[in-house]
Formats: sequence, C-alpha cells, structure tokens
Amino acid sequence: MRKIIVAAGISLGMLVSSLSADHLKDSLTKMIHEKETMPGMVDLSGLDRPAAPQMQKSRPSSAVIATVNGHKIRKKTADDYLNDRTKGKVADFDLLPKDQRKRLIKEIALPMLIADRAKKELSDQEKEAVYVNTWMRKQASKVSVSDEEVQALYDQLKQKAMERNATNNIVPPFDSIKSKMKAQMLEKKIMNGLMKDVKIEVAAPMAMPPMMIRKPTNNTTN
Repeated sequence: MRKIIVAAGISLGMLVSSLSADHLKDSLTKMIHEKETMPGMVDLSGLDRPAAPQMQKSRPSSAVIATVNGHKIRKKTADDYLNDRTKGKVADFDLLPKDQRKRLIKEIALPMLIADRAKKELSDQEKEAVYVNTWMRKQASKVSVSDEEVQALYDQLKQKAMERNATNNIVPPFDSIKSKMKAQMLEKKIMNGLMKDVKIEVAAPMAMPPMMIRKPTNNTTN
C-alpha cells in the first residue's frame, strides 16, 4: 500500500497540482542542501540529535494526522512517504512547517481521491480493463525473457523463412524487431502460466427435438 501511495502520489501530484508539489519539492530540496536554517524551516543537520526543547513533540505513528473526504491518514503513512520523498533525509512528518505538512497531505491524498472518483465514474468494462492492465504489469515484473531466448527464436524463424523462400531473404534485421519479439514472448509466457492449471468445459449445443427438425424439401418436378 505504501509503495502505491508513494509512486502514485509523486507522479499524480506533479500532474494535478504541479504548483504546490513543485514548491514543496523545492522547499524540501533546500532543507536538504542548505547549511543555514531558514526562518520557519527545519534544520536537517540536527535531525540526528535530540529535538530542541521548543520543537513540537512528535506524535505516535498510529496517530491520525489528517482526514480527507473521510479517509484517515496516519502519521506512519506520512512519515514513510516523507522519508522516500527526501531520500531518507527527513522521516518525521511533525518536523515540517505547517504549510508543508498541508502540501504533503495533499500529495498523499491524491491517489485516494482519484480512486474514489474512478469507482463512481468508470464503467464495469473500464474497471475490468484497469484490473487486467494492472495484473499484466505485475506479472511482467515477475517474468523475464533473455536476449538469448529472443535471438534463438529469431534464428529459428529466419531459418524457416529462408527454407520456404530461398531466393528472397524477407526476414527483417534482428535489431529492428528485437523489442517487439521480446514483448510478444513475455506476453506468451504470462498467458501460458495463466492457462496452465485452468479447467475449461465447453457445453455442447442443445439437440433440437425431432418434430422441430425440418425435412429437406424435394423441389424436383417430374
């Protein structure tokens, strides 16, 4: 769940709310690289030391830090997102100034809001297409096709093509179709794995009652 929020939040945040997201990114970048602490900003150089007495106490990870259209966002979710967002430089949501905390919540909430709208507005067919595409991408990350496998298949196809038409070499160069062949082989591996243990029963059509079977008419005239 966290990885989905992080990936979708970063990409969709930049698309839907580029101004706020870019401002947040720039501010966090300054927090990471600047040596001097700007007014209202967190001094990252002191994060590995005990918090200063005047610094706000950090809430527990289970605390609900925001509610967006009924969705509760807990501090652990924000901490994990912030940790990824700043590449480990900041990992405590409560260390951010108030305006940045709000911007970060907006980024985290984007996938939730989009999912809510999708559930309401997408048809069953569109939802099914989303499920299929998501599942295919997930399986593609688990299955691999090596360059050697692609080359071996190409050589086989080329040999067969040359045997059928020895006078005209119509096989395109390997480099021009390598990517397409690899994608097709990857899809075939996924489909073969999917169908491996599938039990398929095809029902035969119902036989028509004898009285409904029309006898051929004899149109031959004497």
